[in-house]
Amino acid sequence: MVNTLPAEGSIVYRHQERKSGFTKFERRLNRVFIFLYRTYLLPLFGLGRIMILIQTIGRKTGKKGIKPVLCRRLYTGKLTLYSPRGMEADWLKNILATENHMFKIQKGFRKFNVKATLIQDEAVKIQHLEYWFNNFRDAKSIFGYDQTKHQRIIGREEFNNLAKMIEFIQFDIV
Repeated sequence: MVNTLPAEGSIVYRHQERKSGFTKFERRLNRVFIFLYRTYLLPLFGLGRIMILIQTIGRKTGKKGIKPVLCRRLYTGKLTLYSPRGMEADWLKNILATENHMFKIQKGFRKFNVKATLIQDEAVKIQHLEYWFNNFRDAKSIFGYDQTKHQRIIGREEFNNLAKMIEFIQFDIV
């Protein structure tokens, strides 16, 4: 069995790489972001269109937790978010551990009860990622994808590996 690691300059490598210093900074930034979002300052400036707050209950502790997550409305018409860490993300594990995958979100000024559906089909995940790359400019800052530089990446092995690594979750508002 050959263990092939992604090349150092590839999009998959940059997406997998996580530094511990950045994680500590991210936790602090999330606290500030949650405070500003809950006081309705960030939704006032339009950030509620792309960011949501997910309120889950811990699968081990039973405590409520809030996590800001990037969320988009893709070609399906449903709110879709992605987990860059795949199934390793604690908030995703908490969602999947709840009964019927039901939880609360805050999108902008509104709060919803939603049911989550994990997308498991590889072809659908590739379609979602391709739609994201073609239609949203933030793919460069999120995935490291630059349309002029990586124009022919869609459909290649590196692109498929990235789609396999990421988990997509769709919401149905209850």
